[in-house]
Amino acid sequence: QMNGREVLVLMKNNKVQLTVLILILFLSIGLCVGCKKKEEKKEDNKETEVKNVAFNERIVKLVNSDEKDNYLISPYSIEIALNMLKDGAKEDTYKQIEEVIGSREIPVFTSKDRISVTNGAFIKDDFKEFVEKDYYDKLDNYKAELIFDKFTTPDAINNWVNEHTYGMIPKILDDINPDFVMGIANAVAIDVEWQTQWKCENTDKHEFTKTDGTKMDTEMMFANYTNGKKLYFEIDGAKGVVLPYSKYSVDGEKVYDEEGIQLEYVAIRPEGTVDEFINNLKDNQLKEIVPNVDGKYELNVSLPRYGYDYKLENFMDILQKMGIKDAFDKNNANFEGIATKENLRKHNPEAYNLYVEDAIHQTHIDLNEKGTKAAAVTYFGLNEATSAYDPNPPVVKEIVFDKPFVYMIRDSKTKEILFFGVVEKPNEWKGSTCSE
Repeated sequence: QMNGREVLVLMKNNKVQLTVLILILFLSIGLCVGCKKKEEKKEDNKETEVKNVAFNERIVKLVNSDEKDNYLISPYSIEIALNMLKDGAKEDTYKQIEEVIGSREIPVFTSKDRISVTNGAFIKDDFKEFVEKDYYDKLDNYKAELIFDKFTTPDAINNWVNEHTYGMIPKILDDINPDFVMGIANAVAIDVEWQTQWKCENTDKHEFTKTDGTKMDTEMMFANYTNGKKLYFEIDGAKGVVLPYSKYSVDGEKVYDEEGIQLEYVAIRPEGTVDEFINNLKDNQLKEIVPNVDGKYELNVSLPRYGYDYKLENFMDILQKMGIKDAFDKNNANFEGIATKENLRKHNPEAYNLYVEDAIHQTHIDLNEKGTKAAAVTYFGLNEATSAYDPNPPVVKEIVFDKPFVYMIRDSKTKEILFFGVVEKPNEWKGSTCSE
């Protein structure tokens, strides 16, 4: 059991900052012949916690191995979607997903109009009676909104996505397969501000060196912190900063006590290349990064503004490399927790089973002086198949992100990683500061 929840961002100049994150699983009937019956066997809680923690580093390494430009993924959203998929799986299909994500209760973050987590299930009208009651109960554990429709067009799905991403993602589907029977979605939207905003007048042109050695002029923001002890860290092979966003109550108001909900932005500048840093990541290392440099010092930070769109073209291939294989296999997938073979045949005499046909993960981010605007969509598609003054001045530490760097947005308490990305090319200098 677990609730969805999610994710990150800030805003762009005068525009509302917001992070969105959507996960969609479309389930339909696929062919499954000779699936073996075995008892589901969950791993020991301690072991699954370890596996789950390592999920972040494992998927980051696989994505990074194929990408040479800007990218952004949401391990948090992917994990929620896979958990919802796992709850309908049986036998080896169940075990393979659990091997990748483990079994744990995922923390949920909610703050009115600031941090929104929404789950939904799209069920074709003529298929709803064939879905197992137990799976409906599991969807209820996620507080999933149930949407019933003929689904001759993707309008109902796109409208839900548009609503629950504050319009940042107006649509995810151009059309819908006539064999579609069911979909599952998780959306996370965030509208947060920096705790200390960057001053527009400090943004200036600065040179940025890309991985291939070419140089570009970028929009570089600058900030000075007289007490950087709670912001700066040094680890083996890198250094960086942890910059907090404002803290909010469940009612969406800014608060200044320990009970509020707070996200933080972590920027990591590797000593070598981004590839070297990511390839050497240890399990759980990303969550364990915290400010760790003691002593008295002030901190100067230069961070480029950036914004880009990203689509993870080989998402299914990455999940298969991680070990989730049967879910995408017509002959071996087993989602009898959603619908038994007997009920599938009642719905369609030529149908055998449910299997995942497609997997898509798309994101968007804009980061500037006031905040960040970000969005993510994960799509799993399955279709029906028939076949102050001090006399002793402090030491000044400086960090300039003038080369490719790693960043993530996470919860400040649990260190749950909502977004993880790499900047290979930030915004080009436009000759003005605080541009829209």
